[in-house]
Amino acid sequence: MSSTSAATILTVSELAEMVGGTAQGQLDRPLRGCADLERATHEQLSFLSNIKYRRHLETTQAGCVILAQEHASRLQRTDLTLIIAKDPYYAFRQAVVKLHGFRQHACVGVSPQASVHPTAQIGRNVNIHPFAVIGENVVIGADSEIYSQVTIMPNTRLGRECIIYPGATVYDDCVIGERVIIHSGAVIGSDGYGYATHGGVHHKIPQVGNVVLEDDVEIGATTVVMRAALESTVIGKGSKLDCGVVIGHNCRIGPHNLLVAQVGIAGSVSTGKYVVMGGQVGVAGHLHIADLTRFAGQSGVVADVVQPGLEHGGSPAMEVRHARRVYLQFVQLPEMAKRIKELENKLKQLEKAT
Repeated sequence: MSSTSAATILTVSELAEMVGGTAQGQLDRPLRGCADLERATHEQLSFLSNIKYRRHLETTQAGCVILAQEHASRLQRTDLTLIIAKDPYYAFRQAVVKLHGFRQHACVGVSPQASVHPTAQIGRNVNIHPFAVIGENVVIGADSEIYSQVTIMPNTRLGRECIIYPGATVYDDCVIGERVIIHSGAVIGSDGYGYATHGGVHHKIPQVGNVVLEDDVEIGATTVVMRAALESTVIGKGSKLDCGVVIGHNCRIGPHNLLVAQVGIAGSVSTGKYVVMGGQVGVAGHLHIADLTRFAGQSGVVADVVQPGLEHGGSPAMEVRHARRVYLQFVQLPEMAKRIKELENKLKQLEKAT
């Protein structure tokens, strides 16, 4: 059955070499897994990348900690075994892969309890679990995993090494790249929200486009990507969508975007590369977001972002430095209103005196 693989045992020196770091301390200490600084034991690896947690270095029981040189040089303890890395978070990611590996999938082949249309083309080493439904003319690339209760509707194409978890649905005519992961409950290619109001009645506009998920995209649980009205809704290469994200029809999400939980993007929005949206960001329709833009959680985006590389926040969203000044004044509004009222009263008194 599918499960996370059992942890591998590696020494500190072995791990340091694998992650491209420099080890200090007890180099032959065996490590059996990973944990955070507060809970790690002497047989576990931990890491520090956020300065907010630096205080835990003085009390952690971890067998080894991955961190940057700047934090290691400030450490008061001399008994802590370390791996010094230029990018501690990425080095820790590599270590987790080495010690724990990725989820292992059961080799079930094509289950006789799955419904696979005779015209479907199933690649080499594909696993299709019981009660999955594969429609007419579907193409599934080699080494892919299709779990139970997944529905893939007609004429959809999946590349190699895709994973679709239980209960996800991919509508007809969608194109899924290689190494795409779609988590449980996600819906790819449902109809866009398109209606023409005439005579007081909302008339549905057929959504005749599709969805394209490019290579290495990951779609979180219960996320919805709507099909385009006429062409394609596109999620760019390497982009990662968290749980509960909604992408409207005709959107073109650029490569390597990160969209955190409950982001909502209205129709016909385009984003550049490496755009980051925190939780519950909302984006109005027909906007363009420049490369490397970052939005703080709950930002409300109502205008194009033209200048790349800036951080925005607030609702309506504005450049963070300006937003700080705005909100500093905002929290002082009751006092400002009181002072204005006092000035108005004084002005009335002066007018009466003259």
